Amino acid sequence: MRIYLLITTLLLSSISMAQNDKGRSLFFGVTAGTKIANNNHAWRYSGYYSHFGTDRTQLEHTLMDNPTNYTTIRDMLGGYDYIVPFDAYSLNIRYTPGLLTGLTLGYQISPNLQMNVEGNFNRLKVRDIFTIEVYDFSGGASQPQYRQGQIYAEESRFDGRFNFDYVADGNKAKFIIGGSLLYSFWRMDEHLAIFNNYTMALFSQFSNIPPGENNVVRGGGLGLGANLGVEYRINQKIVSQIMYQPYHSSVDYGVSINKRILLQHDIIVRFLWK
Repeated sequence: MRIYLLITTLLLSSISMAQNDKGRSLFFGVTAGTKIANNNHAWRYSGYYSHFGTDRTQLEHTLMDNPTNYTTIRDMLGGYDYIVPFDAYSLNIRYTPGLLTGLTLGYQISPNLQMNVEGNFNRLKVRDIFTIEVYDFSGGASQPQYRQGQIYAEESRFDGRFNFDYVADGNKAKFIIGGSLLYSFWRMDEHLAIFNNYTMALFSQFSNIPPGENNVVRGGGLGLGANLGVEYRINQKIVSQIMYQPYHSSVDYGVSINKRILLQHDIIVRFLWK
């Protein structure tokens, strides 16, 4: 019995040493960076999309069909009437780059090959404007004037990645190239129209109308990406990686986009214990 235990111990030790010689090891780390989101998806927050499948836009419904909002804005305008014109919506609406944070767990297959899974969290913001047309009858005839309000939105995202990378040989700095499979999820957290500091909700998390085809407020989908970067060993235990990760994911945002490829961009720094 003791001989078997001794043989088993020696075999396990040999396997472990062989794996170490081949550079095989588990590693984990933390990620920080920025996400530059595709601005075609930001059109979701312009207010132009349909209000639950009706012929009214969400901005029209909020500013004109809501009696409280309509009366409040009209009072701010000195009692003058107003409409939401066809060109009220921003054509250049865009995301502000957002802070990205995450965790990484990986496996060093060999000195030149590694794979890892990582989960990255991010919150994006949208700030833009809308326009209303005001009818001023003070001169005896209708003289349209235009006033601006603000659009503000916040969106949360989660990206789950499986990365497979090739790490080139080098002393301290090593180049990295690879690819990614992704699962992306987004959720609308806040969507507001603001006029003269009066805030109106274009979306409410507490709405009793469940999300559906005509009011998409969250969704998920799969994607593909590339990994380009450089690895630098800080000390015997810690490695840093600077990565550029462009990717495309097929996710429903409730708006029609004609482009097939909608690239998004993550620029990150990882600190790995490996």
